[in-house]
Amino acid sequence: MAAHETVLVAQFSRLCAERGLLQGRDDVKEGDRLDGVADETTLLRFLQAKRMDPSNALCQFEEATQFRREKDALRAYDWISVDDFEVTRKLYPHWTGRRGNQGLPIVMMETAHLDQKAIAHWHQTRELSGHSGSPDMAQRALVHFDYLTRFVFPLCSALRDRPLPSEPVTKAIYLVDGSSICLRQAWNLRDFAQDTSWILATCYPETIDQIFICNPPSYFAKIWNLMKKFVDPVTAEKIVALNSTDAYGILNKYIHHDDIPTQFGGAFQFTNGMLPNLCPVTRQALRWAPPFKGTLPPGPIKWTQDTPGQLKAVATGTVDGVEREMDVATLDIEGEK
Repeated sequence: MAAHETVLVAQFSRLCAERGLLQGRDDVKEGDRLDGVADETTLLRFLQAKRMDPSNALCQFEEATQFRREKDALRAYDWISVDDFEVTRKLYPHWTGRRGNQGLPIVMMETAHLDQKAIAHWHQTRELSGHSGSPDMAQRALVHFDYLTRFVFPLCSALRDRPLPSEPVTKAIYLVDGSSICLRQAWNLRDFAQDTSWILATCYPETIDQIFICNPPSYFAKIWNLMKKFVDPVTAEKIVALNSTDAYGILNKYIHHDDIPTQFGGAFQFTNGMLPNLCPVTRQALRWAPPFKGTLPPGPIKWTQDTPGQLKAVATGTVDGVEREMDVATLDIEGEK
């Protein structure tokens, strides 16, 4: 973090503290790391989203914090059922387990999965109260994207094979297989796109590096003219459409061949809703607890810490109504010894 950024983050942190936005709450379990929730890196992202203006950033951070509290986001991360989490994974771009050339995580989704059945399910869960033991879709979306900021980003930040290993990873590369999208589907997705865009823009600013929509149909310009009114303008500026002829060549500038999905000419086998398929560097950096042996379990995972310089990945969520706390792996981190 640059010197001027450090000063602004300290100023912004004081403003947030004065508003009670950083105070400890009983929804934070002892030992839980709050990377991606209220740490310095998160505050910097909110500042960057508002051109380093602490007053404007405070308004957005307050709105995001209030929304997260209304939706009980931190507790939901612990009590959401693993089944609900995995169904939600299929609806949104999710981590492939791979990283780009700069160490940024690669998340992907296929628009073919966003069919009438999936969107009907989304509408149904959107209307839930969220307090009946079954989370509403906003809660599910918050838990899903918290998985990226609370678990994936810190993991990628700890890996030292990046060009700038001292800088935290705070953005992801988004890949979208747009080969099946049509005008009718785009129209049916308008509420979904608007809600998702608002949650990302409000609660997760500056977490998107670029969004590559790959292999779209020839009439994608018409679809985009329909859809862009439902997408946050800052997010919209990061969207790049790549036709089937250009997709591999452009992606290969950012992503190694082995980590580009086969749909776009690479060697990585991606299936929508799949669990992360970790690259060798990531697998080897983690010291695995049995029985995982290099494979992440389904459901949410969070980092906890009770030893300086070492994080513990803990699988949370519930199975058959019983909250789980399974040790998955430990990870050494530099600078906190």
